[in-house]
Amino acid sequence: MLLRQATMADLPEIEAIIRDGRDLLAAQSIDQWQGIYPNTAVLVDDIHQGWTVVLEENHEILGTAAIIPGVDPTYRQIDGQWLTHDAAYLAIHRVAVSAHHHGHGLAGELFQRLFAQIDQADHIESIRIDTHPQNMAMQHIIKKNGFTETGRIDLDSVGLAGVQDFAYERLTAHVQPEHLFQTSLA
Repeated sequence: MLLRQATMADLPEIEAIIRDGRDLLAAQSIDQWQGIYPNTAVLVDDIHQGWTVVLEENHEILGTAAIIPGVDPTYRQIDGQWLTHDAAYLAIHRVAVSAHHHGHGLAGELFQRLFAQIDQADHIESIRIDTHPQNMAMQHIIKKNGFTETGRIDLDSVGLAGVQDFAYERLTAHVQPEHLFQTSLA
């Protein structure tokens, strides 16, 4: 398996995987991704920004995610407390696995390969992610992969007024406890 940056040529497969995720959530009566989000424009922008990665094997895309640097507008306000404050972080959004490969641990594989690359970046102190309160499968995957639940965030900034997701954070491998303590006091 290979984790690589997506190209525009990957868009049809990425859109199919997102549809798979939308259909799976709908079958479970989970309201996540049931509107226009994420739409083609969002996915195209992610690819153009260089944020989309795909997990690929034998020229087949098995999973996808958007890895977004910088200050994420959805994470500015939290009903709770992030593990880090004013620290460089990456946000993971739009995680999905092909319906043809559900139940094979690919979401965990995708996370582990992401962590291996992210942990090499000295300036990134943490990774943040969020999911719908009813999306128990994603909550399980997130927690199983070392994230700590930190509170709830509002999705107003992405046009989802009134929607609150559970928020999680995972420290990168190079963050030392004393550094975390100093950052938290800032």
